Amino acid sequence: MQVTAEQTNPCTIILEITIDEAQVSRAFESSYREFSRYANIPGFRAGKAPRALVEKYTDAVRVKQHALEKIVRDAYTQAVKEQEITPYREGEIVPVELHDKKPFTFKAIVPLEPQVKVGQYTGLTALKPIYTISDEVVEQRIDTLRDERAKLEKVTDRGVQLGDVVIADTKSALEGEEDTEEPKRQFLQIGNNIPGFDDALVGSMPGETRTFDLVYPADFDQEALQNKKATFTVAVNRISAKKMPEVDEEFVMLVTGEDMQVDEFRTRLKAQLEEEASKASIELAEQNLIEEILKNSEIYFPDILIRDEVNDKLRHLDADLNRNQISYSQYLARMNATAEQHQIALANQAATQIRALLALREIAIQEGLQTDDDTIDAQFDSMAAAEALTQDQAAEYRVDPRRRLQIANAIIQDRLHFFLFENNTLIEEEAKDDEPETEALEASEAPTQSLAAIEAEAETEKTAE
Repeated sequence: MQVTAEQTNPCTIILEITIDEAQVSRAFESSYREFSRYANIPGFRAGKAPRALVEKYTDAVRVKQHALEKIVRDAYTQAVKEQEITPYREGEIVPVELHDKKPFTFKAIVPLEPQVKVGQYTGLTALKPIYTISDEVVEQRIDTLRDERAKLEKVTDRGVQLGDVVIADTKSALEGEEDTEEPKRQFLQIGNNIPGFDDALVGSMPGETRTFDLVYPADFDQEALQNKKATFTVAVNRISAKKMPEVDEEFVMLVTGEDMQVDEFRTRLKAQLEEEASKASIELAEQNLIEEILKNSEIYFPDILIRDEVNDKLRHLDADLNRNQISYSQYLARMNATAEQHQIALANQAATQIRALLALREIAIQEGLQTDDDTIDAQFDSMAAAEALTQDQAAEYRVDPRRRLQIANAIIQDRLHFFLFENNTLIEEEAKDDEPETEALEASEAPTQSLAAIEAEAETEKTAE
């Protein structure tokens, strides 16, 4: 076996591993022997038939895959040991074709331990945005809550208006290109499309088709379409208008699950928004401090960490979309982005988060902010005393490594927060936005008709016709 190693960055080594034809042949021979034990070959006991017959009674593709896995597993393990490499995670094998009785070469991308050289993290200055929750902000949040609980009602006595949700069969053709696209059924939120699109549809009735030319804006998310002229054909199938609930005691019950007067609801909502604004202010101040720290830090980590984080985000997104009966394609359409653009954005976000976490971990180590078993046990006792956990739960969690790690991380995070705020300067500044991104009051299930339900109803009507 021959191995060459190339370190492409501080946290990645690429191994090129070559296996000679004799070793490849032995791997195939071993695989055929393994498969012969389970092959039903007339006139032979299991595992006793000659290879020529075994080849006729076994799946050659499965045999090759078995040989490939064995060769790669054994060769990778040996190569890493020979090169004295300590992988941070399992290596990534670049797929290649394997042939019996021929030399075999493959590459393995080996991730290494992240390398962190944290820069100055005390004596820094960062902004702390301060949010003022006015009565106008409260009313804006109430309008948002009303919009979230609006019902979509079918409209038959008028044409399309701004704010409507329209089910339409749409297609587009770029200027100078052949029109081969088949119409696609889509949900259109009138008011959220490229300039001119909504105006071209306003007034159109169900069953009406409109064709019009538009130019994609210069800042359109899909670079390939920027400044391109296209012909759009839109056949309106159904128009639905939002019916907003009135702000009354029934609405308050719907939002909070409690029986209270509207004025009390407004007062409570304002207090909650102020509390959320205060938390957001602290979180943003901490983010600004971390950004200052990262400016002077050298942090390297293997790409596999980004891929793992992106995959995790996509799994969570998929679960959320399934709960809300929205497909990934519909989600992308609403974001006006392609799958590639969305996943690039997720990767950039993940890279920023990983850099921050690695820097904070290094600060915690340097400043001795790590925790110990006694402190973790004391935290479980405290949670049980405050009835956040039952005694049985506290006893169970105390011996659960995953739960202990969660508590340890929370303790370290609190210590880091206190350390950063004590050793750096925060300058308070009135925020430009009236309201930060915050969560509203916990809402009960609202009887809002989903887009999927509307589409199903529309399909039923189409079939009936």
